[in-house]
Amino acid sequence: MDIITAYATKNDCYKKAQKMTPKGIVVHSTGVNNPNLKRYVDAPDEVGVNQYGNHWNNPVSVMKSSVCVHSFIGYDKNKKVRVANILPYNYCCWGVGAIPYDKNGVELSSANSPRFDHYGPSYNYNPAYIQFEMCEDGLTDKTYFAAVRDVAIEYCAYLCKEFNLPVENIVSHKEAHALGYGSNHGDPDNWWSKHGYTMDMFRAAVKAKLNTQQETTPPPTPAESKTLYRVQTGTFSKKDNATALAEKLKKAGFDTYIVQSGNLYKVQVGAYAAKTNAEAMAAKLKAAGYDTYITTASGTAVSADATPKKTVDELAREVIAGKWGNGNDRKNCLTAAGYDYSAVQKRVNELLKFT
Repeated sequence: MDIITAYATKNDCYKKAQKMTPKGIVVHSTGVNNPNLKRYVDAPDEVGVNQYGNHWNNPVSVMKSSVCVHSFIGYDKNKKVRVANILPYNYCCWGVGAIPYDKNGVELSSANSPRFDHYGPSYNYNPAYIQFEMCEDGLTDKTYFAAVRDVAIEYCAYLCKEFNLPVENIVSHKEAHALGYGSNHGDPDNWWSKHGYTMDMFRAAVKAKLNTQQETTPPPTPAESKTLYRVQTGTFSKKDNATALAEKLKKAGFDTYIVQSGNLYKVQVGAYAAKTNAEAMAAKLKAAGYDTYITTASGTAVSADATPKKTVDELAREVIAGKWGNGNDRKNCLTAAGYDYSAVQKRVNELLKFT
C-alpha cells in the first residue's frame, strides 16, 4: 500500500492526541472541486506546494474550524492518486462522532447546541472510527472517480487487515448520520451515485480484495533481502554512551535499538521498507531535538543487557497504540529490535479480539 505519511503536527487535533482503538471506518468526500492533496496535506515533496498555506497542518486559529481526519485520497504532485495519512490511527480524529465540541474545544450538550457538529470537533469514541476524505473533482470525470475508488478499496482492505476490522463496519458519512452518530451530510453518495456506485458495492469490493489477498499472498521474503531504511540518531565508540542515548529516546516515546558495526555502536529507530516512512520518523525526531540521518546500513544487534527487553504483552499494547508502525514496517522494526514478531502479533490479535 503506497501511503504518504505527513502528520499534521500543528493541527490542534494532533496536539490533543486523544487515544482510541478503531472499531470501523468512515468514508467521506470533501464536497469541494479540488482533487489535489496539496489543498489539505502539508507534504510539498510528495504532493506539491500549497501556495496559500491553507492545508490542514495548521492550528484552529488559522484554519477557523476544528477539523482533522486520518487521511486523504487524491492527486499527488505527479497526478497520481494516492493516500496521504495526516493523523496516527490510534488518535481520535475530529470528524463525525458522538461527542460534539464548539470551536473553542468546549463540549456541547443537546440543550444548547445541535447534537452533531461536523466542525465540532467531535471525538468519535462511541464508536471510534478511522476516517478519511476523498478529494472530489467536478464529479463528472469517470477516470478520476475510478482511480479514487480503487485506491479507497485497497486502503480500506489494508486498514481492515491491520486493525482486524470487519468490512461491515465501513460506513459512509451519510450512513453514519442515518445510524445516529454523524452530521447530516450526503457524502460520498452524492459523488458516487453520479457514476452508478454505492456503498454496498464498495464494501463488496473491499471484501473481495481481502479474499484475493489471502489467496494470493506469497510467502514473506526475509527482511535481510530487502532494502530497509533506518533512522540513525548517534554513533559511539563506547557502548555505555549508545545505551544512554537509547534510553533517553525511549523515555521520549521512541522505540529504539542499538546495533554494533565494527568497533562502533549505532543508535537507530525503525527499519522501514518505504523511505517516506523513514523520512516521517526522521522529521519527528528532529522536531524533538535529535540529530538524525537515514541509512540502509545496520549491524549486529547488541546483547540483551544493553537495553531492557519488554514483555510480549508490553509490546502488543504498544503495537495497538501505533508505536511500531504497520505491516512489514512493524515486522522489520520488531525484528531489528530483537523481538519475536510472530509472538507479538499473535498477542495483538488476542487482545484486539476482546476489546
